[in-house]
Formats: sequence, C-alpha cells, structure tokens
Amino acid sequence: MKPDLYICHTPYQVLVEVCRAFGAPCPPEMLLSASVPGAGALAKRLEATGLFANVRIFDEEKCGNAFQEGFLRTLLFQRLAGRRNVEKYYGFRLDGAAYRDVYIHNDWSVLGRYLQDKGISYILCEDTFASTCSADHSLILRQREQPHFALRRALGCGYLYWGDWKKVKAIETESLARATVPFARERLTERSQKAAFAALTKEQKALLCSVFLTAPLPADCAGAVLLLTRDFVSEHLTDEATQRRMYRAVAKKYCVGGPLFVKAHPRDTSNYAALFPGAVVLDRTMPSEVLNFALPFRFARAVTVESTVLKAFEAADEKVSLTLDEALALPGV
Repeated sequence: MKPDLYICHTPYQVLVEVCRAFGAPCPPEMLLSASVPGAGALAKRLEATGLFANVRIFDEEKCGNAFQEGFLRTLLFQRLAGRRNVEKYYGFRLDGAAYRDVYIHNDWSVLGRYLQDKGISYILCEDTFASTCSADHSLILRQREQPHFALRRALGCGYLYWGDWKKVKAIETESLARATVPFARERLTERSQKAAFAALTKEQKALLCSVFLTAPLPADCAGAVLLLTRDFVSEHLTDEATQRRMYRAVAKKYCVGGPLFVKAHPRDTSNYAALFPGAVVLDRTMPSEVLNFALPFRFARAVTVESTVLKAFEAADEKVSLTLDEALALPGV
C-alpha cells in the first residue's frame, strides 16, 4: 500500500498530522519545513514514535527564486525553474505516484509551488484551526482579481494558492456547515480537528506529549493563569520596549489570582523568563492545543492579544482575547 505524505510548516500542523497518522492504513511520511523552530530535534522525536516511515527536513530558504516576469516567460519557464531549483540545486525530488495522498497546509510555500511544478495533486488542509470558517478570505479574493486569473488557472500558468490550483484534490474544513471559504461545496471535505482531539485515547495523548513536551510540567497549579503571546515586533506593529510594557500591563490586569504560565508563539523569541520572574515559561515550539490534554489541571483563565490561538483551546475556565489596540491602551503601556 502506498503511504500518505504530510507536509508541515508549523508545530500546530505537525500536531494535526500526528493525529491523522494514528488512523493511517500504513506508516506515512512527513516533510518538515526547517522554518519550524527546533525542526531537527522535533524530527527525531517524531521518528521515535514509530508512527512514520520517515521524517525529512526541507530548508526552503536554500531554494532560489523561480518567479518569472511576463505572461509568456511565466508560461514557458516558471515550472522548469521551480523544479530545477529544488531538484538540481537542493538535490531533492518527489514522485507523486509513490503516495496515496499528499497533504499540505501552506501551498504558497516553496514545497507547495514544487507540488504544482511537478503536477502532483494534493489535499489542502487548514493552516490554523478552523481557518476555512473564518470571516476573512481576502487573499483568495484578491488572487482571483489578478489579470488573466481564469486563463492562468485553465492553462496552469504560474502559481495559484489557497486551493485555487486546478489540481487540488480536496480542501479540508473543520465544518461543512460553518465553512465560509469561497469554494464550491463539492470541493470541500470535512475533517473536524476538534473531534479528532476529543477522540484521542490515553495512549495517544501520552505519545503526543512525548513529541511536544520537552520538559516536565507542574503537577498541580490551582488557579493558574496562562498568557499566550504573539510577537508584534517581528510584524513591525510595535517596538520591543512597547511590547514588553504591553505584556506586563496585560499580566497585571488579567493574569492575577494564581501562578502565571507563559506560552510564547513559536516565532516569538522574547525572553519571558526575564520579563516575568517566577512564571512558568512553557516551550514555545509546543502547540498550545497540547495543553488541552497534557495537564492534570485547568487554567482559571487564558489570555491572549490579537490572536486566534484560543479558538481551539479548551483547558481554561475563562478565555480573554484582547485586540492590540485594547492591550496598548492599558495603563502603564
């Protein structure tokens, strides 16, 4: 039997695909982008589970730019340049016929473009929890407003993302009933990640913890409060000093009444141990959803700023989601 191939660009996507692997008919393969923090160590932990036939790391930044200027050059040379950059200069090759299905969450990536260069059909998965059910699909709509969109799609000229490529086999959604993504219903297939998390057995939860927990968690912290961060500095939305003051102000107002836990976004490299002495700073590479089943206690409150992270978070009695403007308006910022 042919294995499936999972292509992941974030820790959350790895979590989703490990859950999928539990029900795979034969051990799947995984391609892990080097953009995932700690990708090398994570790959070793994934291989140690015995779930996967192999886990390979792909450094997309090593591949050159295949984009061409002009319709004719794009039509004639872009696919060739894309394959050459990956296969000749990186020494990496995929054969679509070797897999039953290929799953990818970010088809705008180098690996996503490579699948299109090779004509390999794929199933597009949600890049974050229930992203197909969100109100904003402006990227897809703007793509469809580009010149010659229909012709490009028909001819396979250039790259089309977010499910618009003509050889996308299916687009996964958390809920067919709630999906707002602008595609015909027959192109969508329902796979509820919330249901997948709820169906995990005790043994499967333990295995997931072995993959994502790199340090022991406290056994009991009654009344604990969790602060989930996002790095606004790297997004040029604020400066570092302002961000530090903002998170101090958020913690002062909302993270009171019990021990403070801090879970940084995987790309947030700020030193929260220094910012919050005495707080329990969790591994930033761990998907926050793991806390839904990894702890023997619940948080009294979970707090975040301008983030969707709380959509799939169920380990808190109360969830507080502030806008960036609301957080910046707090006293002390």
